[in-house]
Amino acid sequence: MYSSHIKSLLEEKLWLLQLRYSPVYIKWIMFVIPFILLITMPYWILKSIFNLIAEKNPLVKILTMALLSLLLLFFVYLYAVLGNPDQEKWRNTIFKTHIKRIAIKIYDNRDNMIGGLANRDIDVNRGVFYVENVPKLYWDILKFREDENLNFNNDKTGLMGIWENPRSFNGIDFMGIPNAIIHGRGGSSLSQQLVKNFYGQEYFRDKTPFRILNTLLRKWQELNEAKTFYHNLRANNGEEFKRWVAIYSPSLVSAGSVYGIESVSAMVFGKKPKNLTEAEQILLSNMYKYTYYFNGKAHDKKCKRIKYGSKVDIRTYFKGNPKKIQELTKKIENWSCTDKPRVPFDFYRDMLKKDTKGRLIIGNPNSRIWNWAGTSTSILRYEMDKYREKYPNRLVIEAKMSVDIPKNMAFKKDIDKALKKIENSLGSRLYVDLDGNATGGKKQANIWISVVNEDGEIKYIYKRGNTSYKRRIGSISKIFETIALGNRGDKWNYYYCNEPFHGLHNSDGNAGGECRENSSNNIYSARKAIGASKNLPMRSAFDKYVVKDERGIKIVEDRIGSKKLQDIYNSFNLSRDNNTSLKYELSFGLTNSTPLNLQKAIHKLTYLLYNNGSRYQEAHITKSLKYKIIKNEKLLKGRRESLLYLKSIDRKTKEMFDTNTKIYMKTLLKTPINPKFHGTLRSFSNIRGFETLFIKSGTTDKPVNGETLTQSKWVAGAIRVKGKAYSFVIMVENENGIGKRVRHYEIMRPIFKEMVKALNR
Repeated sequence: MYSSHIKSLLEEKLWLLQLRYSPVYIKWIMFVIPFILLITMPYWILKSIFNLIAEKNPLVKILTMALLSLLLLFFVYLYAVLGNPDQEKWRNTIFKTHIKRIAIKIYDNRDNMIGGLANRDIDVNRGVFYVENVPKLYWDILKFREDENLNFNNDKTGLMGIWENPRSFNGIDFMGIPNAIIHGRGGSSLSQQLVKNFYGQEYFRDKTPFRILNTLLRKWQELNEAKTFYHNLRANNGEEFKRWVAIYSPSLVSAGSVYGIESVSAMVFGKKPKNLTEAEQILLSNMYKYTYYFNGKAHDKKCKRIKYGSKVDIRTYFKGNPKKIQELTKKIENWSCTDKPRVPFDFYRDMLKKDTKGRLIIGNPNSRIWNWAGTSTSILRYEMDKYREKYPNRLVIEAKMSVDIPKNMAFKKDIDKALKKIENSLGSRLYVDLDGNATGGKKQANIWISVVNEDGEIKYIYKRGNTSYKRRIGSISKIFETIALGNRGDKWNYYYCNEPFHGLHNSDGNAGGECRENSSNNIYSARKAIGASKNLPMRSAFDKYVVKDERGIKIVEDRIGSKKLQDIYNSFNLSRDNNTSLKYELSFGLTNSTPLNLQKAIHKLTYLLYNNGSRYQEAHITKSLKYKIIKNEKLLKGRRESLLYLKSIDRKTKEMFDTNTKIYMKTLLKTPINPKFHGTLRSFSNIRGFETLFIKSGTTDKPVNGETLTQSKWVAGAIRVKGKAYSFVIMVENENGIGKRVRHYEIMRPIFKEMVKALNR
C-alpha cells in the first residue's frame, strides 16, 4: 500500500517537473541530440558497415570506407553551412570590434593625407580605414576571380535555400567549394575570406599547438560564421559587404602594418580608391592575394606576381574583347612597382631622414602621423574624444586639421635650432634638455608653443615632454586681474599701492610699505606694475586705487568682490591653486592652467578685445570631419561637419568687456614690451614684423637643495602680422627647475623671434 502511494507521489512530482521544465528540455534536446548523433555517427556507421562487409575483400573495404568518410564530411559540411546567422555575436562582438578598429584618416589643411589615428583600445596594426567608395572594376574583378556566383538576393537559411540557389547560399557557394577543393584550389568564398581576414591569421594560429588542427578550426569558423557576415551585410546589393571585404582585405605593406584598400591605395598609388584608373584597380585587386613590400627581395618577387596575376585576370574577365585586353595589359606591363611609399612631395626629404632603412614608419599611416604631426596628434585625439562623448552614436572616419603640416615641420626645425642655441648660451645654468638630444643625462624640459589665428584655428604647434597637467602661470595671472580692475572703472593712468604681505617682496627685492595720501612712497603706476611684473597689483589693489592729479595723491577705497573674480575664473577656465583667496592667487601668480587651456583663454580674450566682427570659435585643431551614424549594428550615411567649435560667449562674460575695460587692458597689456616702463619683454621690441596687441610674461621659481631655481617661463598674448591677429602661448617648464637665473630675453626672445618669422613667411 505504502509503495503504491510513494510511487504515485513520485509520478506526480515527475509530471510537475516535466510540465515546468519541458520547454527548456525540448529546446536543449533539439540542440544537443543532432550534435550527439553527429559526433557518434562514425561509430555506428562504421560498426554497421564492418558487419556488412566483414566477408568482403580489402579493396571493397577501402572503397567503402572512403565513400563513408566523404559522406561524413558532407554531413559535417552541411551542418556547418545551414542555419541562421548568430545575431547575438554580431551585436556584441563582431560589429563592436569593427567600430573600434576603424582608424580616422587625418588630412592637413592642404589635403595631404598625413596618417591615421587608431583607436587606443585596439592594436595599431589592426587599424583599418573606412572605405567611402569601393571601385567598381576592383570589385568586379575580385568577385569574378574569388566568388563568381555570389549574389545578395538569397535570404533563405534552410535546405530550401540550397535547393533554390546552391551557388550562393548563406554566403557560401555550396557546390563550388567542394569542386574547388577537388581541383586543388582553396575554395573559400568571399564570405569565408571575410571571416578569416576579420579575425586575422594570428587569431587562428594560437588556438592550439598543432598547425593542422588550427587550420581545421579556422575552416570550421569560416563555414560557421560566413552566414552571420553575409546576412548582416547583404542589404542594398551588398553595399556594406563590398566595403567590409575592401576594409579587411589582406593587402598590406611595410611588414604587415597597413590593411585594407584605402591604406594600400594611398601608400602605393598616392590616390584615394575612387580615383584609381582601371589598370590600378586591377593591380589593387591582385594585392588582395599578394603582400606588397616596399623593399628587399620580397618586393621584386611579389611585384612580378601582382603584375602576372593582373594580366591573367584581364584575359579571363575581358575574354572576347581583345582591344581592351591589349590596352590594359600594356598599362600593367608599363607599371613599375615603387620601392618607396607614396607621400606628399613636401614630406619627401623628411621621409629619407627618418626612414632610410625599412620604410616602416612612413609606409604605415597609423605610425607616420606621430612622426609628421606628433605634436598635433595629442590635441587632435583629445578633441576627437570630446566629440565622441558628445555624439556617442557617430563614427568619425576622417578629420581635417587646421595645421599646414609641411609649414609646421619647417617651424619645428627652426624652433629646434633656436633651442639648441639657447642651450649653448645658457651653458651650466641650464639644468634640462631643450632640443631633445638628452645630452649629459639631463631631463627633458616641458615645452609648449602654440599659435592660433582669428578663426580659432591652431596654425603652429610645438610640444616636448609632458604638457597635459595644470601648473602655475605666474604673472600671466595679471592679464585676468586687469579684467576685474577695468570693470571697476580703473583708468590706465591710475597708481597702485605696494603694501607688504606676509614678508613677500617684489622681483626687485622691494618689500613695499605703507601707502598714504599725498605721499609717493610705495606707489607704482599701473603701467609699470603690469609691464615690469612687480608683485603689483598686490592684494590691496582689489580694495583701493590711487589717483594722481594737480590736487595731489588720493587713495580711493573701492573693493572688488570675490564673485567677480570667480566669474573671471569660470569664463576663462582657470583653476585654483589652493584654498587661499582669489585676490591672493591672482596677485601673486598662483593661478593654474594647462598650456592648451591657457591658449584657449588667450584666444577668447583676443576676440573680446579685438573682435573684427566674425563669429567666435574656440581655439581648436580640427577644421572639419566626416562621420557615419551608428544605429542597430549598422553604419548609416553621415556627413561632413565644419564649424565644430563655433561657440557663443555667454552674456556675463561679454558684459565684462565694456569700453572702459577694453581701453584699460589694451593700454596696460602693451607695456611689458615697452623699455620705457622697464617691461620684462622689452628685448622683444627690436624684433621686426609684428605689432603688439597685448602680451605678458610669467615666471615661477622653486627652491631646490638650498638654491632658488627658475621653474617655468611663460609668454602669452596676441600680435598682429600682415593685418591678421594671432594669439599665442609659449611655455618652458620643468617641475624641478629648468635652470638658475634664467631671463626672458635668454630663453623666450629666440623662440618668439622664430614664431614671428614663421607668421611672416
